[in-house]
Amino acid sequence: MEQGTPPPSPPEEEALRLQAESRVKQKIALVSHLGVYLAINLFLVVVWSLTGAGYPWFLWVMAGWGLAVAIQTFSYFTGSKGEAARERMIRKEMNRIKKEKGS
Repeated sequence: MEQGTPPPSPPEEEALRLQAESRVKQKIALVSHLGVYLAINLFLVVVWSLTGAGYPWFLWVMAGWGLAVAIQTFSYFTGSKGEAARERMIRKEMNRIKKEKGS
């Protein structure tokens, strides 16, 4: 904690804990998903190589599933930024509605 910053109040502490728990849960899910992706695709490459190494069909699986892993990774790394952007948009829309009702 920085000097001069008061300790968070219990509700703030609870909100921080919930946010941290959510991020940890997302991180565990991402690492788990990545591990399964790598293991299964390694298995598919081995099957492909043992069955004659013809057309590299496993690349289709890697590409499709890799896209899902990439989206999850992007979501993880932009999660808090996305929430902040969402909050800004909500506040902006609320201000527009207030102005419309005021006029």
